Amino acid sequence: MTPAGTPLIGIIGGYGRVGGVAARVLTAECGYRLRVGGRSADAAWSLARTLGAGSEAAVVDVVDSQSLRHFTRGCATVLDCSGTAFVLRGAVRRSVLAAGAHYVGMTDDGGPRTPYGPATAVLFTGLAGTLAGWLPRLLAEGLASATCFDGWYVGLGPVTPHTAVSGLLARRRALDVPAGAWTGARTGGGSPDGPFDGALTAADPTGPALPAPPGGETPLAARESPPPWPLPAHPAAVHRILPEELRRQMYRLCLEEARWREAFPGPATPAVLDRLAGRPRGALDARALLGVARELSRASRLDAERISSYAMTYGTLDGLTPDGLTVRRSALMHCTDVSGLAGVIAAATAHEATENRLTSGVHVAADTLPPEGTADWIVRHLPRATVRRTEIPTGGTGRTTSTPVAARRPG
Repeated sequence: MTPAGTPLIGIIGGYGRVGGVAARVLTAECGYRLRVGGRSADAAWSLARTLGAGSEAAVVDVVDSQSLRHFTRGCATVLDCSGTAFVLRGAVRRSVLAAGAHYVGMTDDGGPRTPYGPATAVLFTGLAGTLAGWLPRLLAEGLASATCFDGWYVGLGPVTPHTAVSGLLARRRALDVPAGAWTGARTGGGSPDGPFDGALTAADPTGPALPAPPGGETPLAARESPPPWPLPAHPAAVHRILPEELRRQMYRLCLEEARWREAFPGPATPAVLDRLAGRPRGALDARALLGVARELSRASRLDAERISSYAMTYGTLDGLTPDGLTVRRSALMHCTDVSGLAGVIAAATAHEATENRLTSGVHVAADTLPPEGTADWIVRHLPRATVRRTEIPTGGTGRTTSTPVAARRPG
């Protein structure tokens, strides 16, 4: 039986595909008391009964402020998997924080990231962007310093319109990177939330001449490295971008270079993204953004009918070990349950917030995930999921450092 003093986590949309996985992971790993919420009492109770004696069910309507306050009462953290955050303009986040509970939202509400009270708020900014921020942190664990990161994300699977909104908002915050362009600058100063040093400004697709970083150093040559899997033979779009989440890690890890590519097997999803790329950044208001999200959702379902769902991310990081050895580390993550992957990320984030390991204010999920612990949870809770890492000393031979992944909790 779960002790009465164990923290209570409320999960809105807790019986959905993402919320259900998060509930099971939080129960299995941490033994939290859970309050499974949604508009269907039967669905909520059906899941709560499988989670054990420490779980309960509740009906909650996120558009009803009184219902939301009643659901939040007694919760240390509220995990919002309802997918309505953007439509409601952040009302759920404000209500939860006003009640003194931490808030974890699995869709970006597009609202300001100014602090609201002493509690913590975490926003999920899309799967690809979250992995772009988490992967270099995983590779940098234990290094004395790091210089260059190179990463890929390839994903396919049906997404809901609300989930698509988070990805579209993330793309509006990302920097577009022309092919062959230098993608980074020395980041010894400034702020991860301020203007990015060396931001790409030219639009020449052949590779523009970019300004040298502070100090007059010559721009570093971009090295386009392919992923360790063949790109699909059928139509696919490869987008070179620098996500907000990766820019933040460039600052924190003092990286000199960073590259990130996202590939979406098609043809429907790439066609929508290519049309979107041709629009000015400020051309989409909230209503238009929802329209594109619905279009992207339909395209993702069409593509998923042709190929089974999967998500893969791969990255390399050059760095220096504490004993002075120059190494290149690589990591490959693969899973076939894309919604389950989001659920594990949701659980890890809610755990960090509930344990008060995060400072007050608004964070993006990529900054909060325990690097090693999240990899462990992915492998342990997603069937057929793998996380493999290698380390190759310069001029030496490779040695596997984490196969199988050790079983331990985040943090």
